[in-house]
Amino acid sequence: MFRVPRDHDGKGVVCPACRIMLRLPGADDEPPPLLTPAAGDDSEDLEEIEEGWDKDDRPQSGGDLKFLLGLAVPALVMLGLFAWWMAPDSAKAPPVNLFPFSSVAQNTDATPALAPKSLILEIESVVKSFLEAPTPEEALRHVRDPEKTAPKLEAWLAGKTYTAPGFRGVAGDSVAGNDATGEFFTVKVRTGDFEMREIVVIGREGNFKVDWESWVGWSEMPWHEFLSKRPVEGKWFRVELSWVQYYNFDFKDETDWVSYRLEAPDGSTSLFGYVPFASPLDEKIRPADENGSVKLLLKLKFPPGAVSDNQVIIEGISGQDWVEMPGSESP
Repeated sequence: MFRVPRDHDGKGVVCPACRIMLRLPGADDEPPPLLTPAAGDDSEDLEEIEEGWDKDDRPQSGGDLKFLLGLAVPALVMLGLFAWWMAPDSAKAPPVNLFPFSSVAQNTDATPALAPKSLILEIESVVKSFLEAPTPEEALRHVRDPEKTAPKLEAWLAGKTYTAPGFRGVAGDSVAGNDATGEFFTVKVRTGDFEMREIVVIGREGNFKVDWESWVGWSEMPWHEFLSKRPVEGKWFRVELSWVQYYNFDFKDETDWVSYRLEAPDGSTSLFGYVPFASPLDEKIRPADENGSVKLLLKLKFPPGAVSDNQVIIEGISGQDWVEMPGSESP
């Protein structure tokens, strides 16, 4: 049931509930028994009817609600995107690491996590004690696996007197953690002669030790001996590897080999290393930046009957950077 404006003079009226045109009976007409839908689009009749309604009496259309929703939803989306963009970097999700831990060379560009402040002083204390140790015996107290390290340290000294590197402080106020285990930290230190160096500390809170082998760049045999004897069995060396194009003598075909430049840690020796083209080993050692370099622990050997003393085969890779990790294949 609904009311019709008194001043309405049209032929019919639209029911606000069912939207059906209803014919209004005249003064002399008898009400019909049935109500029938309006046929066609009688726009003139509709205009007459609409004009007679008061503004508050007109039925509301659902189209207005849809229109408002159409404006509100995109506005809310845009507002959310703007709020995300303005948020500080720490509030955003961290980037996904695209390279697995086993891919040593590819992982070098990843930003290392910073150690908590509570660990920095402890790590600094261990580093200071190691660098200021006056004797090899005292230094060994602060290194990982001292029993295994002792004969290597003696061979590295080669009869020379041990001299403590000295310690002037940690550079900056942060220590970088380099792997997912939370046991591998790289520290930038200034030695007694003001040289800036990196030193690796391994362990957990209360039991940190210095990785001596990566600190001195220890290798399985001296470089000069390796070049003169040209062993065909693989030997482990710490090197700085970079990409280079050099194909000659035993490695002429660049469709069979990929070439790299290998530098000794002290810069005294430089040679060329080769891996089979498109091999899994090549994928592991290849620097992410073709113009960059990476620290690697590699197994090197000469080809049988080698013509050159500066071209070697890269046979394997071990550890992370220059650090031999537990379970790694290295001496």
